[in-house]
Amino acid sequence: MSANGAVQLYCSWFCPFAQRAWIALLEKAVSFQYVEIDPYNKTAEFLAKNPRGLVPVIINNGQCVYESQICIEYADEEWKGQGNPLMPLDPYNRAVARIWADFITKRIVPPFYQLLMRQTKDEQEEARKTLLDNLETLSKEITGPYFTGSAFGIVDVMLVPFTLRFAMMKHYRNFELPNGPAFYNLNKWMGVVHNRESVKTTLANPDLLIKKYQRYADDSAKSEVADAIRKGKTLP
Repeated sequence: MSANGAVQLYCSWFCPFAQRAWIALLEKAVSFQYVEIDPYNKTAEFLAKNPRGLVPVIINNGQCVYESQICIEYADEEWKGQGNPLMPLDPYNRAVARIWADFITKRIVPPFYQLLMRQTKDEQEEARKTLLDNLETLSKEITGPYFTGSAFGIVDVMLVPFTLRFAMMKHYRNFELPNGPAFYNLNKWMGVVHNRESVKTTLANPDLLIKKYQRYADDSAKSEVADAIRKGKTLP
């Protein structure tokens, strides 16, 4: 990663959404400067780059792109022909990839945070069941070794930051992905994707990650994600 390049990634080491953009830039073999940001400290300088004060932000020749899925698609289009393609070429397959990326956003991420943040046993068990049901649906769609077959792509990038955090979820909520046939494809997928170079490069220290997520586990986090979960609203 070149500190002198025109491309910068504003990122936070613990943030699963920012990790998506980080993986995407590595997959596209982009030379970029990694800029660590504390998203809880919304400075005027950072708000000038993203008015929402959230990571990730990709800055390319002074132009700012944000929102994790948009960053992935932008990286794939901006550096087309470089590195590994993250979106299928065929319009239908691109649409299918976006459908499952949206499924992760709406059906995987919310119950993941609900399980972590809910404080009563009943609420936690409801979130656990929803999360496992939706992960089972996702598992059935994996063709292997990656989500859509032989090519690592956008759906893999969208999902992997959260499966990497299952260990953190085990610590706080004793959550584990079952080993049964319903989850065979997903378990196999995790074995492959978690060992991909771009994913390993962006791994957070497990002990520090557990410590960082304490504020979610005790429901004291002050973030847009946490506020959305409390209010039952769509995640930002």
